[in-house]
Amino acid sequence: MQLRKLYIAGKVTGDENYKTKFGSAAGELRKRGYAVMNPAMLPDGFDYDDYMHICKAMIERCDAIVLLPDWKDSDGAKMEYGHAAANGKRSVTLHTIMHYEMNTPDTTDEEE
Repeated sequence: MQLRKLYIAGKVTGDENYKTKFGSAAGELRKRGYAVMNPAMLPDGFDYDDYMHICKAMIERCDAIVLLPDWKDSDGAKMEYGHAAANGKRSVTLHTIMHYEMNTPDTTDEEE
């Protein structure tokens, strides 16, 4: 399965730099041709349950979620991970997807 639509999951609550962190990850993924759902771009003014409801819907429209390094420090990101798994979505760390994209050899060259 080719992953083209990705959702970013990581710590938001308690991280005053979360918009920069999520924005940097989204930018790197977009440079590699992915369509990215970035929950840090949601507007202010909603409560936690509203955000989680919106994020679940975003996950359902994506092929996979990309886990930022601090995702295990976030109850919300852990919920997103569980929701993705329950809906048959793949999960991949940001490190893994960046490493894979940057170091995947052209298989046609190797087969010749």
